[in-house]
Amino acid sequence: MLRALAARCCGHWPPGAAAADGMLWQAELRPHAAGEFSMAAAQANLAMEDQAQVLASPAATLVGVYDGHGGADASRFLRSRLFLHVQRVVQEQGGMSAEAIRSAFGAAEEEFHRQVRQEWRSRPRLAAVGSCCLLGAISGDTLYVANAGDSRAVLGRRVPGGGAAVAERLSAEHNAACEEVRRELAALNPDDAQIVVHARGAWRVKGIIQVSRSIGDFYLKKPEYSLDPLFRQVGAPIALKRPALSAEPSVQVRKLKPNDLFLIFASDGLWEHLSDDAAVQIVFKNPRTGIASRLVKAALKEATRKREVRYRDLRTIERGVRRHFHDDISVVVVYLDGHRERRHTRVVDSSSNCTSAPVDIHSSNSR
Repeated sequence: MLRALAARCCGHWPPGAAAADGMLWQAELRPHAAGEFSMAAAQANLAMEDQAQVLASPAATLVGVYDGHGGADASRFLRSRLFLHVQRVVQEQGGMSAEAIRSAFGAAEEEFHRQVRQEWRSRPRLAAVGSCCLLGAISGDTLYVANAGDSRAVLGRRVPGGGAAVAERLSAEHNAACEEVRRELAALNPDDAQIVVHARGAWRVKGIIQVSRSIGDFYLKKPEYSLDPLFRQVGAPIALKRPALSAEPSVQVRKLKPNDLFLIFASDGLWEHLSDDAAVQIVFKNPRTGIASRLVKAALKEATRKREVRYRDLRTIERGVRRHFHDDISVVVVYLDGHRERRHTRVVDSSSNCTSAPVDIHSSNSR
């Protein structure tokens, strides 16, 4: 069971974070009960919409990656509140389980909805803010991966013989680009021919958004927002016969094995430019120090190659404009050194303490 810990969210990137080259930020290796973890991020949007965090206690390790859209409110909310919901539900139910994680997602969705309702008259745009939500939990020798949206968790697994590693994707993605997702949406909405529309070069739910599951985005879940005259000042009314999006996560449960080496949790800003295998090979073949930063840099270099721009020139491009080259990127690498021989570590909360990193890098509001 998770040790109770009220996360102190004073904002900013985790303790020890530093700007690696003025374009990306990284945190030094830190311990968790089964090994070490590394974090890094790069900002593309005018305000950083990605958030990430790790809570490591002697009993369990939690990893969260939250990829916001429409603004940073939903992702910052998740960074300050999701782990607390997980801890509460796990304590109430007597242990970690897939159902406990689903309940925590539902509780986070309900709490964010209460915030939207409270601030609706002064901030109608908040109804159009949402976030993908990727959660990893290591409890004993069991790994839980829950996902709503298109962030991704990938396992690096040693091949028998020890000389190579292979990638195993652990998360289901909910993006209308996937034919399976489009079929699912069509089956759930047989009387809505516009539930998925190809618009602006991509398949989109209601012609607007690519992800089919998220926390927030209540204008696509509850018609009282999209049809309210107040919302029409900031967005077009949307005809909803039923919720177009869901906050229900897909949950994978896996027993950790001796040949499981590490986990990569990242927002889709990384996976847009790196394949699962490419990311696993980078982690497998390089030293641990700065490994998450190395992944981010590899994605940035691939993004500039596609646009025929030199990597060093990317640093001269202002945030906001840089979004034309790449998305915000958040990466957490978790090494699995001893999930069968558990270490006795102190609690490590990447949300706590303040650093001198820019306030719009993985920041969250104190609550």
